Amino acid sequence: MIDDLDALAAKLREIAGRMRTLREENQSLREDGQALHAQLAAAQRELAIERARNEAAVARIDALLARLPV
Repeated sequence: MIDDLDALAAKLREIAGRMRTLREENQSLREDGQALHAQLAAAQRELAIERARNEAAVARIDALLARLPV
C-alpha cells in the first residue's frame, strides 16, 4: 500500500514538473509571438513608406518623360 502511494506521489511530482515546464514554454512562445507581431507591424509600416516613395518616384519620372520632345 505504501509503495503504491509512493509511486502515485512520484507520478504526481512528475506531472507537476511537466506542467511547470509547459507553462514556461507557453509563456516563452507568447512573448516570442508578441515580438514577432511587433516586427511584422514595423516591417509593414516600412513597406508602406517604401511603396509611397516608389509611387512618387514613378510619378516624377512620368512627368519628366511627358516633358521630353517627341
